[in-house]
Amino acid sequence: MKFAFRNQLKWGVFLEDDVNVFGSIFEYDFLSAWIKYIRIKNGFSQEALAHGICSVSHLSYFENGKKHLRKEIIEALLNRLNIRNIDKLSSIGAVRQKLNTMMNDIESFNYEAAQRIYNKLVKMEKIIEMSPYNIEFKIYELMYKVFVQSKSYDELINDISVLDKVYLSLNDELKYLYLHITGTVISKNHFREEAIKRQKMALRIKDTSWVNYELGKTYTFYKTPATGIYYLEKALDSYEKGGRYLNAVWCHNYLGLAFCNLKIYETAEKHFKAALMSAEHFDMDKLYSHLYISFSNLYLCTEQYEESIKWSIKCMENSNYYISAYNYLYASLKLNRIDQCKPIFDKYIDLSKDIPKKYYCIYFLYLVAYKFNDIFFYEEVRNKILPYYEKLKVLDICRDIKLKLIEYLENHRRYKQAAKLYKELL
Repeated sequence: MKFAFRNQLKWGVFLEDDVNVFGSIFEYDFLSAWIKYIRIKNGFSQEALAHGICSVSHLSYFENGKKHLRKEIIEALLNRLNIRNIDKLSSIGAVRQKLNTMMNDIESFNYEAAQRIYNKLVKMEKIIEMSPYNIEFKIYELMYKVFVQSKSYDELINDISVLDKVYLSLNDELKYLYLHITGTVISKNHFREEAIKRQKMALRIKDTSWVNYELGKTYTFYKTPATGIYYLEKALDSYEKGGRYLNAVWCHNYLGLAFCNLKIYETAEKHFKAALMSAEHFDMDKLYSHLYISFSNLYLCTEQYEESIKWSIKCMENSNYYISAYNYLYASLKLNRIDQCKPIFDKYIDLSKDIPKKYYCIYFLYLVAYKFNDIFFYEEVRNKILPYYEKLKVLDICRDIKLKLIEYLENHRRYKQAAKLYKELL
């Protein structure tokens, strides 16, 4: 996967002076970034836009916030882009206040409040689009799509590819936010190096609890939990001191996962218990299912299968998270309780049949329960299910699958193939 965002580690020097364009005063940095954004969106090259107006190098310096242009040159550039007046957006102060409040609500997981603000802002979108502050709105809108609407990188690739090209024209506050947002959504698509690169660049601009939290998660999920712990503990300390207890609970949860990955189970359990105690104290009902899954995972790792089943059941009573069903089935099969698996198979295979990521892991355990000694088991799992999860880099499930394939191969005296899979697990 190639990113339009190239190695832009050089920081632009911003000229914060104002300029009078079409009779209104605008900030240079917002105006230059906006012109670059509109140029790219409309398919203009720098050469085409600058022709007969100014040199290409002057336009490039202007777009990247390193040079002023005279007002008449700016107006000529805008005319060529078919913009002959600009809405000054006299209420920009109120709009920015809404954007900032929406950001704080999103960081605090108050998505309902963020949605109400976003719905109000969308009604103003046509006005905002015709102002230099449109690019600022686009970045906050991207934040909403990533964190509230949970849109994937593939769904946002067009927006991101355009904004990547205007990155150097942004002021530091917007650079920080943009890098933080895109680092987060890219991490969910398993592009670990690119995600960490962006999140660390955001951190260098502005060392916030939020970016420490997201960076800690990225390291934890990509099997560098010791580094993840460093950033998560920084975020936890800051959130607790600021009285942001919901954020602190999430830090405890991911710290528990990080210590689980390091096989330091006692410390992991302490973090999960701290998270659950806070969630219960502050009536954070929406968190319970996530924490129940964390406990279920912990006890699966420590081979306390009865405990894992108990927490899986608690989760399934609150939600339909497929991982709780997976853990329940896995633990039950370890205890050789195939009969108690049937109702869960019936329910979750049906629920997940149109969602491959959920369906295949439940189907895998179904094959373990009922088809394990058949060649059909091996062919389905080796040729279809394992490649699917390897492509997604779902490492925990890949490990479970490979262990069962090894067991199957050894049962059938195919030791050479079993040894090859063993090496992949090391």
